[in-house]
Amino acid sequence: MALLTVSDWAAFFGRFHPLLVHLPIGFLLIAGVFELLKITGRLSISLEVMQSILLLSAIGATMACVAGYFLSLEGGYEADMLEEHKMQGIWLAVFCWLAWLAKNRWVNERVGLSSILYLPALVLSLLLMIAAGHHGGNLTHGETYLTENTPQPMRGWLGMPDKKERVQENEEKKSKIKNIQEALVYQDIIKPIFKQKCESCHNANKMKGDLRMDEIELLKKGGKHGNIFVEGNTDKSEFIKRIILPESDDDHMPPKGKTQITEDELALLKWWIEQGATFDKRVREVQTPETIKPILAKLGSGAGGASSADKVPQDKFEVEDKLLNESVDKLDEGSAQAIKKTGALILPFAQNNNYLEISFINKPKLTDNEVSVITKAKDQTLWLKLSNTQITDIALAEVAKLTKLTRLHLENTKVTDNGLYQLNPLTSLEYLNLTGNKISDSGLKNLKTLINLKKLYLWKTEVTPKGAEELRKSLPKLQIELGMTEAQIADFLKAKPNEVSDDLYKKK
Repeated sequence: MALLTVSDWAAFFGRFHPLLVHLPIGFLLIAGVFELLKITGRLSISLEVMQSILLLSAIGATMACVAGYFLSLEGGYEADMLEEHKMQGIWLAVFCWLAWLAKNRWVNERVGLSSILYLPALVLSLLLMIAAGHHGGNLTHGETYLTENTPQPMRGWLGMPDKKERVQENEEKKSKIKNIQEALVYQDIIKPIFKQKCESCHNANKMKGDLRMDEIELLKKGGKHGNIFVEGNTDKSEFIKRIILPESDDDHMPPKGKTQITEDELALLKWWIEQGATFDKRVREVQTPETIKPILAKLGSGAGGASSADKVPQDKFEVEDKLLNESVDKLDEGSAQAIKKTGALILPFAQNNNYLEISFINKPKLTDNEVSVITKAKDQTLWLKLSNTQITDIALAEVAKLTKLTRLHLENTKVTDNGLYQLNPLTSLEYLNLTGNKISDSGLKNLKTLINLKKLYLWKTEVTPKGAEELRKSLPKLQIELGMTEAQIADFLKAKPNEVSDDLYKKK
């Protein structure tokens, strides 16, 4: 089994920084309270207990510093604030150790620094803890996160605007589009969506994935994975792909738990991309499909706010939920090791059940001959990821033996129409990704027996809207994502503004 690289270990340990920072916070607060009670004569505490508390504070602060440094290597943070936070954390650890040394009996007997060093070191540790915590919160959540919900009368004492005034200002900003035809497409329609749903993680202080979305030039530049949008092509626009992924997917954006993009907002974002991702044109200067006009009318009337009912529907996998409530035997160690030897990752669903995900994400050269090993976990496997491997139709015979599969990733493999009939036994399957394969309308007919299928990805295949519609007749609850076809893209690039059909902008 291959060992993880140093960078892998650093990234792994770095993610524990938010957990480790709570150790010095807790122990320092206890030390401060104990000392205050001792000074006021309300508590008597032994030297050994205080030494232990201070030692744990120092160790915790040091571990948090190391983890924080590793986390900072991932990038995506504002440099100046990160440097301040880092130095505050380092000095916090230093003063924690000084406080412990000053309280240490052995050091005190020889040097006698306790009365001189201890209290200043403890006080400075507490102050640095507050400052470092504040800057850490700013790096993670933005500069206004701590104060944005400050109640009255504290807002008045601190010279902050009344909260009602802020709410009113926000509502005015939402409804300020008096003439929708004269509105700037990006500035007045698209940017507010980014600001509300994206900029909390992609701004000057926090740049997840080295991506900033608060300024036009930086938005165009993209992040560490390159451009996030392609003018005129929603299929190749990375941020659109991530929005429509299931919320449970690691790559879904905004992340699970954050306020999600609504259906109307998604439609507007696609429209903006399809119109060339312009930053300077007005609504009247671009083509407006019939599907977009009602959404723009809402913005023009000041009713652009979205209710929770308008959110982009996230997939509810009912069969999967039912299976997760059933018990299953744990996969034996011998079978697990045999699967891992092929380069697969075995990921548990949760601590309270024995269901698994098997992923070959790290084995792009996986072949048909190696796939049969997955049947050793046929009772435990709910998710299987074979994407971007070398498997062909032959491997599907082995995949079909995993009859409890609820999600199957086959994107960018060598699977064709000829092999899809072999998936018929997978009646629990609710998610299937066939993106980038040689799949056509004829092959799609083989999926009609997958009665629980709810989500099917067919980007970059030969499937036509007509073929997709035929499959929907058999599976009415199925959502099919086709993306824009090559023909549609070519038509879009050739067409004059007034000749573009509304159908071109509908995502089939």
